[in-house]
Amino acid sequence: MNEQHLEPLKPHPEGRALRAEVDLGCIARNLGRIRTASGGREVWGVVKANAYGHGAVPVGRALAAAGVHGLAVSSLEEGLELRQGGIECPILVLGGLRPEALPAASAEGLAIAVVGPEHMAEYARILPGHPVRLHLKLDTGMGRFGVLPSELGACLPGLHQLNPWIEGAMGHFATADDPDQGFAQRQRRVFDTCLAQLADAGIHPAQRHHGNSDACLRGLLDQDTHIRPGLALFGLTTIPEGRALGLEPALALVAEVARVKTVPAGTTVGYGRTFVAPQPMQIATLACGYADGYRRDLSNRGVVGFLGRTFPVVGRVSMDYLTVALPLDTPVAPGDPMTLFSSDPEAPHGLERLSQALGTIPYELTCALHRRITRRYFP
Repeated sequence: MNEQHLEPLKPHPEGRALRAEVDLGCIARNLGRIRTASGGREVWGVVKANAYGHGAVPVGRALAAAGVHGLAVSSLEEGLELRQGGIECPILVLGGLRPEALPAASAEGLAIAVVGPEHMAEYARILPGHPVRLHLKLDTGMGRFGVLPSELGACLPGLHQLNPWIEGAMGHFATADDPDQGFAQRQRRVFDTCLAQLADAGIHPAQRHHGNSDACLRGLLDQDTHIRPGLALFGLTTIPEGRALGLEPALALVAEVARVKTVPAGTTVGYGRTFVAPQPMQIATLACGYADGYRRDLSNRGVVGFLGRTFPVVGRVSMDYLTVALPLDTPVAPGDPMTLFSSDPEAPHGLERLSQALGTIPYELTCALHRRITRRYFP
């Protein structure tokens, strides 16, 4: 068959019978609360990893409309996706770029992080023809990207060459969520010392941002001019200050029942026959599995919400499907919606409770949500 004569597949208007429901109004309200808690500082809203699974372009548009200063992403590709989605506000690439990518970043007006001394000379050679705004990353204790305090002095000649394009300096907290603030305070002091060393050398970044979500909520901002929240925008922080501020989870994961069958006692369900029906019951099959981001280790552990109650996930979660057990007297039919991830943080199937059961964090669960899941957005 000649491929040039094939028409592209047209998706069903409703998508798959699996959807992430995202409340954009909730995200905008979270932004306002975080900005107020930070004393009105300008906000770089972090929307990397497809906005933590919520959908980068729709979320980015909502944040831009709500007055965010700019959006922060991890890679060039993520920044280009936002530009292609019509988003015009500043965009900062946090992960740094190879020198050969600077022309593309310049063409789209992206700012980038300078994450180490390795490419400074090449940046200085390319930037006059392809100007890009730069944010110097300082490693104050995270131990990943950034110029170490011990190597900052040796980097000053290279930074002087880049100085016309430097608009920001940044760091990243390793323990802002820890009740013991000792190491976070140490990181703040290191950041201040590095900024003073830059100032002594005649380098004065207009923007300074070390504060991530939990640092914003705990007031670890000091001389920051901007803040850089991510998970808090989506109501996913787990520290008490987030709940006290009224941050709201913005996402629910809903699957429609694909099939219901009544089974006798002794029926086994799923791969490995890990569930045996103890009495006659109904088994509902949902078109959601670990390929969609619903964790396999929720097999025989997870619960879903339906008709104001919760019902257990039984049998092994497979690649594309999972199964739910319901009593015989529960009215259920194909097409009925069941909630797999609730936006209610107190619900047994809320992201916080599920992540605690799995020994992980809520945003690992949302980041894992595959792009094949239909996203529906609410203002």
